Amino acid sequence: MKVLTRAGLLIGSAVIAAGVAAPAYAADPAGIDEAKKVVTAQIDGRLAALHTMQTVVNGAPRLTPGHKSTLNGVLGGDVTGLTALRTKVAGETTLAGVKADADSMVNDYRVYLLVEPKVRLTIAADLGTAVYGELRDVQDKLTALVAAAKKAGKDVGTAEADLADMQARLQDASAVMAGKIDALLAIQPGPDGQAIKTQVDVARAALDTARADLRKATVDAKHVRDILKGLGGS
Repeated sequence: MKVLTRAGLLIGSAVIAAGVAAPAYAADPAGIDEAKKVVTAQIDGRLAALHTMQTVVNGAPRLTPGHKSTLNGVLGGDVTGLTALRTKVAGETTLAGVKADADSMVNDYRVYLLVEPKVRLTIAADLGTAVYGELRDVQDKLTALVAAAKKAGKDVGTAEADLADMQARLQDASAVMAGKIDALLAIQPGPDGQAIKTQVDVARAALDTARADLRKATVDAKHVRDILKGLGGS
């Protein structure tokens, strides 16, 4: 999971602590320059975060080509859209226009609430899928070795039970993640931030559960390997 950790750090460093709320400013038209400055800075923060995410996505070795293409499409589209919005803000002549742009910056893109989790969770899920495949191969090899040891009359102790638990953990990990990333990538930005967060949390919770199952499966595999080593196996 080191790739995920590095990705999270890179993305997290680009996210502005200001949050996602539209900026507050005075109703006095004389404050329009300050309002434009605030909104422009928030757009710039989002653009910086998006550029960092693009670097992370393109450097994620376990990300599938399909997911990489989808994420780059989202990121590229948001960069284009927010860049155009930045220009629009600069040309506004009323506070109402700046406020509308600020609302668009949040509701039409949801960079922090939605896009960042899409990147981070998709990278983590694809890494988990790769680990799952590796553990399935390990399980097959260990199963054959345990069967051979047992046939030779050796006491394999809890190895068979460990392998059964390993298989169950892998099945659970696969089942809990089924369709979750595709559903996450399909979520669209909008004004209802709580609804978006609720949908994102479904994918986040599933990934946490899958990670726990993969960790337990890894422990099972190490236990079986230790048993085999004790019997003189590989």
